[in-house]
Amino acid sequence: MALLLLDLDDTLIDRTAAVRSWLEGFVGDIGAPQSDIDYLLDADAGARGVAVEFAQTLKDRYGVDRSVDEIADEIRVGVLEGIVIRPAERNALLAARAAGWALVIVTNGAVVSQERKIRSSGADELVDGWIVSEAVDVWKPDPLIFEHAAKRAGQPLAGAWMVGDNPEADIAGAHNAGIDSIWLHHGRPWPDLPYRPSLAADSCADAIRSVLNAE
Repeated sequence: MALLLLDLDDTLIDRTAAVRSWLEGFVGDIGAPQSDIDYLLDADAGARGVAVEFAQTLKDRYGVDRSVDEIADEIRVGVLEGIVIRPAERNALLAARAAGWALVIVTNGAVVSQERKIRSSGADELVDGWIVSEAVDVWKPDPLIFEHAAKRAGQPLAGAWMVGDNPEADIAGAHNAGIDSIWLHHGRPWPDLPYRPSLAADSCADAIRSVLNAE
């Protein structure tokens, strides 16, 4: 058996699409222009997915007549409702498990929010486990978080692959851990960094298939 490590946000699940869908309803309800959405998506990314920080941005910008905590709760619920495992990713995960791979999600973030997304999307039924950085007090790109994942799966880290969209967390972490990686480029060029992914892919499903083909 081999070990396949998977980032969560914008890798296994399309969190950005879920946030965009929620924002479309939000700006429509308050009468703001739809052209604000790209700016707000950047603000959400800058808050690293922290709902309270993003809620504060929305309240400050639009003067919403609700508390920051109320807005943050709306964000959490709305994003969770929009997060799903797409059929292509589901099929690729099932194929990897059938081929004998152990699958572990490795994600930075808070335990409560990340586990909500894992369970709400149904990812918990498709993988062998997960490691959330807050739970182990180690964040990607520290290679120690990948060692925790290998231990969770009962597999050696040597020979593992990491799939992720973040060059500075996922790909740097794999590089630091001495394992192969696949970068989900999402249409972006690779930045000027002193390391590179082993491969690049358009989607998580394509990345998983590339790992299976490589083996």
